[in-house]
Order: sequence, then C-alpha cells, then structure tokens
Amino acid sequence: MISNSYTPASQLLERNTAHFEDKDLLIAGYIEDTYPTELAKIAKKVTLFSYDYSAKLHYDNVSNIDNHCSTEYQAVKKHQVALIYMSKSKAEVAYLLANITEHLEDDAMIFMVGENNAGIRSANKFFAPYGDICNKLDAARRSSLFVTQLNKPVAKFVQDDWITTFPMTVKGIELTVCTLPGVFSHGKLDTGSNILLNNLHKKPSGRVLDLGCGAGIIGSYIAKRFPASNVEMTDVSALAVKSSQLTLAANELAGKAYLSDVYSDISGKFDYIISNPPFHAGLKTHYASTETFLKEANSYINPRGHLVLVANSFLKYPEIIEASFGHCLLQIKSSKFAVYYANK
Repeated sequence: MISNSYTPASQLLERNTAHFEDKDLLIAGYIEDTYPTELAKIAKKVTLFSYDYSAKLHYDNVSNIDNHCSTEYQAVKKHQVALIYMSKSKAEVAYLLANITEHLEDDAMIFMVGENNAGIRSANKFFAPYGDICNKLDAARRSSLFVTQLNKPVAKFVQDDWITTFPMTVKGIELTVCTLPGVFSHGKLDTGSNILLNNLHKKPSGRVLDLGCGAGIIGSYIAKRFPASNVEMTDVSALAVKSSQLTLAANELAGKAYLSDVYSDISGKFDYIISNPPFHAGLKTHYASTETFLKEANSYINPRGHLVLVANSFLKYPEIIEASFGHCLLQIKSSKFAVYYANK
C-alpha cells in the first residue's frame, strides 16, 4: 500500500533533488510512498518500474508518470538517470540492477537510497559490476544515498539465469518449485507451508484460491494432489506471480497465477481459499493486507465454502476470522505456527 507520508529514504531525497532536475529519470525498486510524484514535477520525464502491484495500481492514476509492473523491464528509450529504492532482499536488488542497466545511457548516473538497517551500506557491492566508483552523497534519518556512474559493459538481461529450482515432497506428492529473487520460499520449502499442507482440514475442491501465493507451492500442490480442483493463485508481487507460473509449468499442472492486491483483481467467489500470508513489508511488520483479506474473505467464498490459513501463532488473526465467519477452528499449533479453519 502506497503511503502519503514520506519514508525516511524519501525524506533524504527531498534535499538532493538537484540530481534529478530536467533528467529522463527511471525510478525503480521498493516504492512505498508518493514521493515519485514530487520528482515528476522537476524531472524531464519519470518512468516508474516496480515488482509491486500496489505501486502499479496507485501510480496508474498519476498522469505524468510512465508506470510499469513486470519481472522484466523494457524501455523504448534509454534513461539518463536511475534511482533505486533499496529492497529488503539483497538478491532482489542485484536482480533489479541487472534488469534495468541495459536500458540506461552510457555514463548514466545510478542512485540508490534506503534505510541503513535495510542493507544500503552494501551499495558499493551492488554497484561494483556497473561502475568504478561508488560515492556516499548524503545521510540522514538513518538512511543513506549512494551514487555510481555506469561505465562498465552491461550484459543483456536473461531472466532464466536468475531462476532457482528445488524439489519438495509432502505426503508423497513431489513438486519442482521455481523461484525468482525476492520471492518467499526462495530455495526451500518454508515451515509454515509445510505445516499447512500436512494438515489440510478439508479436501480442496471446486474453485480454489491460493492468495499470497509466493512461489506457488500451496496452489501447485493442491493442483497435483487434487487435480479436479480449479486452482487460481494471486500475489501483489510480479516476481511471485511469475515464479508461480513457472512452478505450474515445471510440473505440467493446470491452473493460473495473476497479480492482485488482495482482492483488487479477483472476480467471483471460491469454494476454497487457502493462504500462507506474509506479514512483513520491507523491514516493518505489516498486517493491513492480511487483515483486509480475512475481514472480506466471507464475501468471496461460496456457501459451504472453506477458508484455511497458516500464520505465526502470536498473530491475532483468529479474532478477525471469528468476526467474519462467526467461528474459527484451530486445526494445529506448533511453537511458531498455527493453522486456522472456517467455513461458510
């Protein structure tokens, strides 16, 4: 969700606007606020590229920003300057740089801004393949701004080089999981999904939604174990949706994965909604999207339909589920995770 309150990183940029005046500017990365709208007032042109669909939905309504959300950036014309908002995932930052640099002019300036506890101090390592010198321009509000000049040869971006695959087996069902950098469950089956799949309360059938699908582990498992089900997977991350599509294809499974910010692009109702929802946004614990998901879930479930959720056991989700459905069953609880169930 895009905030009208500027992040510390954007507040730092407010006193460094001269670098972007009258430039063809590409803004990319983890964009949390409306500050790019201010940069669009001083730059010659602003193009925004993010893997976050919530940013796409917000900036689609801003007339003077060219807005993109995908896993591979394509530019009609090369940019003079790039500004990268640091992501929490270092692998995702490396992927992003590889993704955009071929679309920058020779000797383009690349800026990177972020909070110190997000790993921004590693900017010199991220910039090393692209520029000889990395300079720290400014620091304030526990954030830092770095810059390099693109003066090294840039390889053509090949997404396949960034895909990680790993095998998983749950209850005799074998899958090959494909993930891109920055996607939850990158490289291994996470504990929460493992507990959930080992403790399905009801047999999934009919129209099934895996909301917040990550690499597509849950939805693909259901598609393989219960092939009569009609599986759909959604996520706010373009990297996650692409990973889920790759996982479906790698296992020759029917189903579809598409972008949605909670219910933004979902139509109709489901017989079974299942989720291992994230609760971190950036470095901050973030519950709003999951709370919206749970509060409105009843409206997206058919009569006699089911909701199944795994979450960290300290979270107060049972109260929200009970308020929405009138009941909440604790299926299983470990020291860290709990599986909850409700039906309509």
